[in-house]
Amino acid sequence: MGPFLAPWFLMASAAAAIPVALHLLHRRKPQPVPFSTLRFLREAIASTRRSRHLTNLLTLLMRIFIILLLAFAFSQPQVTFTTLIPEGRRTCVIVLDSSASMQFRDGESTCFANAKEWAIKLIRSLGEGDRVAVLTPGVPHPRLAFPPTSDREAIIRVLNDLEAGHGHTSIPDTLTDFLKRIDKIGKTTGLELHVFSDFQKAGWDDKAMQSVGAQLAERGILLFLNHTRPPIVANAGITKAAFYPPAILGDGAFHTRATVLASSEFNGGNRLRLTVQDDQQADTSFTLLPGKSSRQVLAGAARGEDEHVMGMLQLEPDGFDLDNVFRFCLPRRTAIPVLLVDGSAEQVGEGRETFFVKHAIQPGGKTTTLFQPRQTDWPSFLSDDLHTYSVVFVCNPPSLGEAASRKITEFARRGGTVVLMPGQHHALESSLDRLPVLSGFRVDKEVLPEEKGIGIVGSEKPSQLEKRLLSIMPPPANLVVRRRLIFKDLPANAKPVFHYADGGVFAMALPLGKGSVWVTSVSANRDWSEWPLTPFFVLFTQELIKGSARHMLAERTTEVGSPVVMEWPENALELDFHVQTPDGNEHVTHISRTDIEKPVLIGGFTRPGFYTIRRGDAKHVVAVNLPEDEMEMVYQSMQELALPLRGVSVYQADSWHKHQQNLVNLRQGRPLWPLLLCIAFFLTVTEELFANIRSRASAVPEALRQFTRRGARA
Repeated sequence: MGPFLAPWFLMASAAAAIPVALHLLHRRKPQPVPFSTLRFLREAIASTRRSRHLTNLLTLLMRIFIILLLAFAFSQPQVTFTTLIPEGRRTCVIVLDSSASMQFRDGESTCFANAKEWAIKLIRSLGEGDRVAVLTPGVPHPRLAFPPTSDREAIIRVLNDLEAGHGHTSIPDTLTDFLKRIDKIGKTTGLELHVFSDFQKAGWDDKAMQSVGAQLAERGILLFLNHTRPPIVANAGITKAAFYPPAILGDGAFHTRATVLASSEFNGGNRLRLTVQDDQQADTSFTLLPGKSSRQVLAGAARGEDEHVMGMLQLEPDGFDLDNVFRFCLPRRTAIPVLLVDGSAEQVGEGRETFFVKHAIQPGGKTTTLFQPRQTDWPSFLSDDLHTYSVVFVCNPPSLGEAASRKITEFARRGGTVVLMPGQHHALESSLDRLPVLSGFRVDKEVLPEEKGIGIVGSEKPSQLEKRLLSIMPPPANLVVRRRLIFKDLPANAKPVFHYADGGVFAMALPLGKGSVWVTSVSANRDWSEWPLTPFFVLFTQELIKGSARHMLAERTTEVGSPVVMEWPENALELDFHVQTPDGNEHVTHISRTDIEKPVLIGGFTRPGFYTIRRGDAKHVVAVNLPEDEMEMVYQSMQELALPLRGVSVYQADSWHKHQQNLVNLRQGRPLWPLLLCIAFFLTVTEELFANIRSRASAVPEALRQFTRRGARA
C-alpha cells in the first residue's frame, strides 16, 4: 500500500488551476490618464503596479497551496520514518493474562472476557499467511498455542472456550520464559508481542522487565501493552486469616482474626460471617476506608469428633466475588506435651526456675490450652524417655555431662527442640561446648553493676520466629537487665534471634538433624532480668513452641498454585495419592522423595475450594484459597510500565480502536492529514487578511484630487 490511504482525492489537486485561470482573466490593462506633468505620476503608477503584482502573486500562490493542501489532506497521507512492521507475513504472539484478578466484573462482562474479545479481533485482522501463538499465564497449561500457527480459526475456537484461571501471574516471568523458547518460532524479524492484562503491581517487576526489554530491543521485537483493567475498582477481600489456637482442642472453641483489604475506590460498610461445618456461628458489621485494611475477630466452636474441621469466612458480594470467601481446615489434636526441666529442683514439682515458662505456656493456669507443660527435675530428665515431647526447656542446668549431651543431641536429631536457659548454677556457660553442635562456641557472663534498661531489636535478617512475633507486637524498648551471657564465636549455621540495642545476640538457634537447639542470653526467672514479666516473654515462648510443633499444627490451608506439606510416616519413597477436587473429579498424584523421613509436598491445586487427599485408609482435607497477590487490585499506569522499557519499541492502548491505530501507524506511518488541514486553515486566514490589507485604497492628497478633477474637466 502506498503512502496515501485515499489516493483518489489527489485528483482534486487539479482544482489548483482555477485560481491561475481567474488570475489571468482578471488581469487589467492600465488606462491612460491625460495629465500635463507626468514624471511623478509615472513613478507612482510604476510603484503601485509592482506592489499590485506582488500582492496578486502571493495571493495566487496561497490559494494554490490551500487547494493542494486540502487535496493532500483528504487523501490521508502517512509518514513512515522506518518500516517497523515489514510487508509480508507477520508473526504475532498473544499473551492473554488469565490470572484470577482478570475475573473482576466490569459491568455485564469481566476483564478477561473483554481481553479475549480484543485478542480475537486482533487474530481476525491478520492476513492469510500470518502466524499467531497464544500464551495464557494463570491457567494450568499456559502455552495454549505454541509455536505459532497459521490456523487462525482453530485458535479462535480454543480461545472462545477458554476460561480465566485462579492463580497468580507474573508478566515479566511469562515474557522471560517466552524469550527462552523463541528459537521455536524461527525468523523473528518484525515479531509482534501483544500483552493483554490488567497489569497488577503484584505481577510486575521493573528490574526483571529491564532485562526483558534489553532482549526485546536486541531482537527487534515490537511490544504492545494493552490495558484491560476496569475503570472503577470497588472491591473488598479477605487477604489472610489466623486461628487461635491453630488446632481444635478440648471443647473445640477457637477464634479467628481476619484481615479485610479495601481497594482504593471502595468506601463503605461490609459484613463478615463465620461458618463452621455448614453452621453459621458468628458475624460482624464494620466500615472500610479506601485502600485500608481492617482486622476483624470472630469466635467459633467445632463440635463433634471429626479429624478435620472445615469452615469459611465470607464477605458481602461485590465486583470480585473470588476474594470474598476464605476457606479453612483446622486439625483436631490432643494437647502437645512440653517438658520443663528445672536444674535446681531437688524433687519433681518444685519448679522455681520453670515457674514463668509454665505460666507463659498456660496463661492464667488454663488447662484447655493447646500446649500442656509437665515439670521435672534434672535426674528425672536424664532417665526419662523424651519421645512423647516436641519441646524441652532446660532451665538452670548443672554442668552438661556426657549423658545429658547425648540425650539432648539425640532428641534434637529426631525432630525435637531443646531450649537451654542459664541460671544461678553458672554451669551452662562453661559446658555449652560439650554439645557437638556447639563445638567452638564461647560465652562470657556479664554482671552489670546496677540494673540497666536495654532495648531489644530485630535482626537484619529476621528468623521465622522474629517475623511471627513482630507481626503481633514489637519487642521491649526498655528491658531491665541485671546479668546476661555474651555470645562469642557463633557457629556458622547459628541463627541469631533478636539483638540487644547496645550490641550482642539476645537468643540463638542452631539446626540439628530435624530439630534444633536454642540458647538464650538471660534466664527464665527474675534473677537475671525482667523478661519473664513481659508479654514479650509469653509470646516468645508460645511462638517458639508453635514453630517447633508446626508439623502437628498444620492448618491444611494453602493458596492456588502452592503446595501443602504433609508429614507421611510411611516406609516408601514413591507414593501415589488420590486427590478429589472441589467439583468432585478425582485424579492420582505421584510423589517422590529422597528420604522416608522427609515430608511430602502435594500440589496441583488449580482453583479455590476443599480438596480431599487419600492414600490407603489415611484421609486429609486441604482448604485452598485465592493467592493474596491477586486481591490487591493496584495497577501499573502506562507511565510506570514504560519506565523500565526505555529503548524498546513499546506501544500501549486501552481499547481495540487505539490498539488498531497503533498497528496502522506502524505499518503505514503516522497520519499527516491533521497537520495539512491546520496549515490549510492558517493559509486561508492569512490569504484573506493579506488580500484585504493590500487592497485597501491609499488616501490621495486633496490638492492632487482637485488637480486631477480640473484636468478631467479641461
